[in-house]
Amino acid sequence: MPQRFVVFDAMGVLYRHGNVVRDVLLPYLRDHGCTRTEAEIREVYRRCTLGEISTGELWASLGVAGTANDADYCQRHELTPDAPQTLQKLQEAGITPLVLTNDAGPWSEQLRHRFDLDTHVAAWFVSSEIGARKPDPAAYQPVLAHPGLDPARTPFVDDRPTNLLAARAAGFQPVLFHSDDTDANLEAGFQPPLIRSMSELWKYLTATDRGVRPFR
Repeated sequence: MPQRFVVFDAMGVLYRHGNVVRDVLLPYLRDHGCTRTEAEIREVYRRCTLGEISTGELWASLGVAGTANDADYCQRHELTPDAPQTLQKLQEAGITPLVLTNDAGPWSEQLRHRFDLDTHVAAWFVSSEIGARKPDPAAYQPVLAHPGLDPARTPFVDDRPTNLLAARAAGFQPVLFHSDDTDANLEAGFQPPLIRSMSELWKYLTATDRGVRPFR
């Protein structure tokens, strides 16, 4: 029997905030005295999450290297309720979780260790290590190359429709997880299955009614 997978986004799905710059990074920087504009911060963040600069270089370029650091910043993130439990249940049901995230490698590593998510996730694909961010088609290629993965049988769970359009183009089954950032990023005419909680996602991923769910 073919191995079953599900691909998760991190920010806005496993972690609470979808707009991580607005809701996590920007407040953290302001608390440390950063006076750069939001547009400037977003550009530095983009470069960091593409692997063009390190997280240390990000803090330095934004003028907060003396007080800000990765470990302290990562304490600002919160889990989506029941995310670890859902990953564990999927794993126990024979469904292998993978993660594709737009993030800096050190931040991604610290967060998953902090919340003990490595126990239930087989592989993490991080934009700074790939050199491409969703929805760039290049970001999806390492996931597609994962051993045993068939995108036609694999749900892709993300809170941004534009990322799901690219996932669908890559052959995945798009599933929209509603976050605090979803409504600001809707795509006209695109209506994938909409999920609003981890318990609802668990039911969706393991349902078998009339073959309309992924894993019949």
